[in-house]
Amino acid sequence: MISVSLTSILAYLMIVPLTVIMILWLYDSEKKYSRKAVPTRKVMCECEICLFHFTADKADKYVRCPRCKSLMERKVMRRRKGN
Repeated sequence: MISVSLTSILAYLMIVPLTVIMILWLYDSEKKYSRKAVPTRKVMCECEICLFHFTADKADKYVRCPRCKSLMERKVMRRRKGN
């Protein structure tokens, strides 16, 4: 029979779950920081009639609102300098 002390059993019961949690945490943090911004050809627009925000292609001069279907000239939304 193999003799194992109580402190060895408690150490294994603590080390194994902590190791698994640490590996999962490192994997998740690596996945989060590895995301890179992808350049896009779309810009944010706002409908003048229903005030709906949507994305439109940069090359399109006229866009159609997906909500109210109104046709308008594309105006790019400006970011507000915030708090």
